[in-house]
Amino acid sequence: MNLIIRNLRIPVEKDGIDEYVKAASHRLKVKETTLKFRKILSKSLDTSSIEQFYYEISIVISTADGFDNKENYPVYTGTMEADRKMSYPVGQSTRIRERPIIVGFGPAGMFAALELLDHEITPVIFERGKMIEERSLDVQRFIKDRELNPESNIQFGEGGAGSYSDGKLFSRVNNSGYADRVLKTFIKFGAPGEIGYMRKPHVGTDVLCGIVRNIRNHILERGGEIHYGSRMTDILISNGKVSGIVINGKKEYHSSIVYLAVGHSARDTFEMIHKKGITVEQKPISVGVRVEHPVETINLIRYGDKYKDFHGIGAANYSFTYTNREMGRGVYTFCMCPGGEVINASSENGMMVVNGMSYSQRSSAFSNAAIVVTCHRSDYKSTDPLAGIEFQKHIERKAFEAVGGSWEVPAQNLMDFLDGRTSNRLNSNSYRMGAVTANMNDILPQFVCKALLAAFSTWKEDYPLFVSDHAILLGAETRTSSPVRIKRNATYESVNVKNLYPIGEGSGYAGGITSSAADAMKAVAGSLSAMGATQAG
Repeated sequence: MNLIIRNLRIPVEKDGIDEYVKAASHRLKVKETTLKFRKILSKSLDTSSIEQFYYEISIVISTADGFDNKENYPVYTGTMEADRKMSYPVGQSTRIRERPIIVGFGPAGMFAALELLDHEITPVIFERGKMIEERSLDVQRFIKDRELNPESNIQFGEGGAGSYSDGKLFSRVNNSGYADRVLKTFIKFGAPGEIGYMRKPHVGTDVLCGIVRNIRNHILERGGEIHYGSRMTDILISNGKVSGIVINGKKEYHSSIVYLAVGHSARDTFEMIHKKGITVEQKPISVGVRVEHPVETINLIRYGDKYKDFHGIGAANYSFTYTNREMGRGVYTFCMCPGGEVINASSENGMMVVNGMSYSQRSSAFSNAAIVVTCHRSDYKSTDPLAGIEFQKHIERKAFEAVGGSWEVPAQNLMDFLDGRTSNRLNSNSYRMGAVTANMNDILPQFVCKALLAAFSTWKEDYPLFVSDHAILLGAETRTSSPVRIKRNATYESVNVKNLYPIGEGSGYAGGITSSAADAMKAVAGSLSAMGATQAG
């Protein structure tokens, strides 16, 4: 009998299967030798007491024949790892007249393609950037030579912006069934199995790049077609329905179904879409800075003296929020990267953007997070649907100009920011292209700086080491989400162009790797269902 044993508490020093079996035997009041460990269902780190950290786990355990389940522990009816057939499930075949087009090959584009293949439909994919291997070389070349390739960088290219991030694979929206499918797919294509049960799974940019390569190869092997260096410059529309796209201003590709997975930074694409009359609207965003500390500072804050150097639990995470009702603003941490680095995430010359990134081991000497302030549509000072893009650009230009256009990062020690002065000597940091002292008040809107000051002042009371001489601010963080929403209906279709499906972060309806992937899967399922109903009629 396979039973589910929930909420076992294992001291972190004793973590391991033998200890799981021992704890289960105590719970079931049987000898350890009568039990067999089968699998972990969930695992999370409990740091509520600095005296003793625990892993809280739920496992599946096999009992001896004849075990009397008097306490009615749930019987596990799922598939064991050893018995699981690791292949992408084959769904019901759906007959359509033409091969669908997917524009963009980030998380949404990749998972849209996988979902179509699940229905034995082979898509044609167009990606404005390069393959992940070539893209990685362009990113390294930018760091070394300071020559930005606007089509191949942290934002654009195979894998999307998420390929150069912490690789978090949890979702802030309620789509747990789809999120589970996303995790299983990542495991199939090379992610460690632990992401299937850890509370806040992450893989790191090094692992993500390998997963992207494996997904690409799978799609090609199944008959999918991928074109790189192929930027969509026009959408063909006939009688209110999409009929195809134009690539690089030259070649037309025709299809009666198009999935737009363009990402949150495809500003030229948003402009083209708006000019074509496709309904778009402003969407609120959040902007701010990256804050960075030595990793040992964050470990001490979160883990205390006993566990600050305990290697088994990894670099510490944190999450802070602050709400000022008088200002009508929220301030919160975003995309926290334990043991990570701050990177140049710019995609346009003359505009400076930062982001955070971690490798799988999270072994950097620094930890960073975005500290961002909520913005309202009224902050854009315009009713133009694309005004949020201009709002971002204004900040990014100021950040670029603050350092003389050298691709160094404008930086300010946190305590100097709080005291209203420019830093004479900057703290050490992870940014590899150099840092130049600057005043964030000269870069960010006044309301953003005011909200940041209020938040840091509040956090200092509870976390004095966080708001201290250990911290440095680097700017600007502007690409937390898309400032544009391509309006769609309940079936994920554009509200005014038939068979055009905006998906993922670029649609304005999703955020993050898991959310974007799940959004794509749901959109494909909805579109195929609608097409089936139409063709049946």
